[in-house]
Amino acid sequence: MKLTTGQTYWDKTAKPTSQFPSLEVNLNADIVIIGGGMSGTLAAYKLASAGKQVTVIDRSEIGRGSSSANTGLLQYASDTMLSEFVDRIGEKDAVSFYKMCLESMDELTQVASTLPETTGYRLRDSIYYASTPKDVDKLKREYSYLKKYDFPAEYLDHKKLIEEYGIDKPAALRTWHDAEVNPYQFIQALTTENLKMGVTYFEHTSVNMDSLSESAIMTESGAKISFDSIILATGYSKLYSELNGKAQINQTFAIATKPIEGEFWKDNVMVWETKKPYLYFRTAPGGRMIAGGLDEESSELYDDPEFIQQKGQEILCEIKEMFPHLDLQIDDAWNSLFGISKDGLPFMGAAPHQDNVYYLLGFEGNGTCYSMAGASIIKDLLDGTHNPYSHIVKPSR
Repeated sequence: MKLTTGQTYWDKTAKPTSQFPSLEVNLNADIVIIGGGMSGTLAAYKLASAGKQVTVIDRSEIGRGSSSANTGLLQYASDTMLSEFVDRIGEKDAVSFYKMCLESMDELTQVASTLPETTGYRLRDSIYYASTPKDVDKLKREYSYLKKYDFPAEYLDHKKLIEEYGIDKPAALRTWHDAEVNPYQFIQALTTENLKMGVTYFEHTSVNMDSLSESAIMTESGAKISFDSIILATGYSKLYSELNGKAQINQTFAIATKPIEGEFWKDNVMVWETKKPYLYFRTAPGGRMIAGGLDEESSELYDDPEFIQQKGQEILCEIKEMFPHLDLQIDDAWNSLFGISKDGLPFMGAAPHQDNVYYLLGFEGNGTCYSMAGASIIKDLLDGTHNPYSHIVKPSR
């Protein structure tokens, strides 16, 4: 299955850490991670940091799947508002889930601070604006819950939003503890650290998921991988039968602009909106902008470069309506898959059918944050340690 079409931007900004071999012989491993994207890389880092022996298997090259299409907006706020989760799963679990995300953002920031290589990781505030006047009450309700539980948030009325950010929208929430990142550079930098901690990597190695048993899985070439535990960090490449009726794979579009001179707006805040599907955008080093939107309920990606460019232009036109003074032109445009869940939550934890099989699937639009949280949850499950968030995101829910 193709995960992205068109021309992505991030994978042009960093060289691969190494060219790893494919697995051609039988292998015995303690913990096997299937997938070397953001989820698998963070899990390997978290587990190796705890002294565990980890092997990562990727069907392509590390970080070249969906992670290369990641637009790199990292936020503690979910695509589903805290207030919406209160209605959906109850106030206690809704608040716990948002606390999990905030803690994960802070952990990502701490991890990024230890990496010696360039990752493009920068703390940024986010502006979440009301797309129409009717969404203002929704934002006010959301703000009341965020402040009730001391989440970092501020309400901006129409006047303040225009004065401070030049955004002519009815109202907005400003949040912080958020960040932007170059996902490909981040994965490569983490991979370098993982290698130092003894993580073993194999690339260009496809596994046969139908062969998964209690203690082994086969590669497509016939090699047997025996394990104590296995983590399926396969992103959007497969929708597992256990998730039927709970999730689906959709597609989205994104662009990177050509560099422009001067400032974009105050503090280079990241911007997104209340309507669904939503427009979102951020700045990037070198005077570029990264933006995305126009989600579609289909897993059949478009191959026509002209059509992908056309969708990119639609995204650009929306931004130009808000900031007509910016001379924006598309440099790269791409179409990619992403996963959503029926209840708005990711799937992270033990598989329903097998205690030593774990899912690390950061479905919904906050995948990197979720993956950091999921890595901690799976580590605790492996250690037999209580995790206060695991019941909320368990795949068997």
